[in-house]
Amino acid sequence: MSVVAKTPLIKIEVTEGKKRKLYLISAKSAHAVETLLGQLDESENGSIPATELFPNLGDPKKTPGIALRGVRLRLDMTQKKMADKIGVSQGDLSKMEKGERPIGKKLAMRIGKALNIDYRRFL
Repeated sequence: MSVVAKTPLIKIEVTEGKKRKLYLISAKSAHAVETLLGQLDESENGSIPATELFPNLGDPKKTPGIALRGVRLRLDMTQKKMADKIGVSQGDLSKMEKGERPIGKKLAMRIGKALNIDYRRFL
């Protein structure tokens, strides 16, 4: 019998110009961010490019998976529950979230319909 462990997440707000984004990250990642912020030079005005903190944000192959995971976490769903809802295995969902399995247009449309979200978010 498999057990689903929920990882406690920490909210981090990233501001880039006038854009503000909220990220849910693990405590380990939050500690890494805190370490980076502690190393900032005063002359940098306390800013770090978002892609430096979260390198996967700049990778177009991983962006759909990041969006998928973000939606799943926002809906407070486990991978298993989400996988059942969209009609894929938990393993496939995990691979999609990590950017190891592409999300095709048909699957993106199915995900969008199941979650009542614009499917283009996952392409």
